[in-house]
Amino acid sequence: MEETDDNTLSKINVFTTLELVTENITVLDLSNKNINAIDANIVLPENLTELYLKHNKLTEVPVAVLNLKKIKLLDISFNEIEFFDDTPNFYESIEQLNISNNKLAGPPYWIWTTNCTSLMHINLSFNKNLTNSFCNGYFEELLKYNTLVTNIIINNCRLINHLELLSTFPKAKVLVIGNPKLSNTCFTNKIEEVPFSGLDKCCDIEILDLSNTNIYNVISNINIYKNLKEINLSLNKISSLPEEFCCLVNLEKCILSYNNLLYLPENFNKLEKLRSLFVNGNSLCMLPEHLCRLPYLNILDLYDNNLNEAPEDIEKLVEIDLAQNYFDEPENEEYVRKKEKIRSNNSERYDGRKVEKIQPESEYSNDEIEELLSTSRSEKSDTQEIENRPISSPEDWDSDDYWIPHFFPQSSAPAIETWNHFVKQKMAEGNFCPMDAHTVSVADRVKYEKLCYPTEEYESEGQFDDYSGDDS
Repeated sequence: MEETDDNTLSKINVFTTLELVTENITVLDLSNKNINAIDANIVLPENLTELYLKHNKLTEVPVAVLNLKKIKLLDISFNEIEFFDDTPNFYESIEQLNISNNKLAGPPYWIWTTNCTSLMHINLSFNKNLTNSFCNGYFEELLKYNTLVTNIIINNCRLINHLELLSTFPKAKVLVIGNPKLSNTCFTNKIEEVPFSGLDKCCDIEILDLSNTNIYNVISNINIYKNLKEINLSLNKISSLPEEFCCLVNLEKCILSYNNLLYLPENFNKLEKLRSLFVNGNSLCMLPEHLCRLPYLNILDLYDNNLNEAPEDIEKLVEIDLAQNYFDEPENEEYVRKKEKIRSNNSERYDGRKVEKIQPESEYSNDEIEELLSTSRSEKSDTQEIENRPISSPEDWDSDDYWIPHFFPQSSAPAIETWNHFVKQKMAEGNFCPMDAHTVSVADRVKYEKLCYPTEEYESEGQFDDYSGDDS
């Protein structure tokens, strides 16, 4: 290889005369060299197994790279490549491909159509235009193939309407669809519920990252992932977990941070292999009984919730954070040491007890409130008296008001408790509808409808026959 100092090489834009003939070279790193092209006549070392071309300005994969036959690892991330559809000579040997942070208008076609028996790891993340070519039947054609790839990183590719692409990875062991960082959220893969069509074909997953993907619902067939060891559902809008979540008996690490959880399933203790549980930044009001008695649980993050008391048996935990709840933190040195350990990567946290929210005072004085209550009781008493009045009372038959349907709605104050907010949210989602959650009860509405539209009476023969004489 020609001797060239680093300063000169960093200024090269086009390879024209570089000669690499050393047979012993197996790893070549040309990252951060401001390269925008490699001359087609250049012959790279034929025994290369690892090639790094990241952080350059390539707009296409150079022909000199495509001609290599023994490449096992190719990193061409952080370039400006739009297409990688030409089948490279190394398609049988390639094991890891990183083409993230480019301008791909479609995934590398050859990965699906050729027999890439060795390719196990692929990183397609941060290609915001990845689905642009999914038209005119191209997407449907890709769905006909199954790859052997086991590790897939495909976050921040805007797969909103093409999540079924994941069904082409039935052997997936590690699948990263989300991104725990809040940056670049406009390119996230928007998901509503999990599992979804496409992901339900990847039943062998062991590590699943769905963080920051806008999920609001975890449905009952989550238990299809029997081999799942680690799941990340943080930074979503999940308000509850189904009981079937506790069937993931191989789960070791569970990240549920920054959601809207009010409680965890009662049988959460079935997750006997669980080692780490992160539920910080939720609205938990209670915890499953004896949660800390899980045999392998070492890390428990309960920071910033609505708990009123600390869980029992926290002595056995190695790392724990109980700050910013509605109770006082322990003050012993052992707890402080465990808290500092869990905060090693979370410096922006506060100690102490969460400040309770004080409900605004009523605009009415005590005397006015008592008067309103008295009036309400009086109206309720009058209503009951009217409702209990005999229907055929003689003094009412000639009254015009008697035949006008009366409707007396019961007044109810809007609920402000956390639990009632949760109930309203679940009602809005259409999951259930409590009888007593209506402003006017269902029974009163039915009664009113019957009064407005009474059942028609039909006169039958002899119904009003009068057999009495005129003298009677």
